[in-house]
Amino acid sequence: MDSEVATETPVNGQGDTKPKRGAGDNHTKSNRITRLPLTRIKNIMKTDPDVTLASQESVLLIAKATELFLDHFAKMSYSHTARSKRKTIKRQDIDLSVEALDAYAFLEGMLE
Repeated sequence: MDSEVATETPVNGQGDTKPKRGAGDNHTKSNRITRLPLTRIKNIMKTDPDVTLASQESVLLIAKATELFLDHFAKMSYSHTARSKRKTIKRQDIDLSVEALDAYAFLEGMLE
């Protein structure tokens, strides 16, 4: 039997039922697809005058891409921190990460 199937239990003892979430339910915070708030991502996307409508799929893809970018960038910055035998990321570590890859050239001067 699949643990993700919703079961029904009486709500008030009179036969009314309400779906009960199983232990394997995918609606917990730890099982979210992205860690970023999709509503905020959609609002940021709508600040572009060329964007009039944004489908839920496009918002999800932008959120996931942003999350992966930030994850990679943070790991790169931390690698510079670890080489300096520190535990706290400093601005110089971020600057070194920006300078390390040409793809991050658009970030130059963003922290000034």
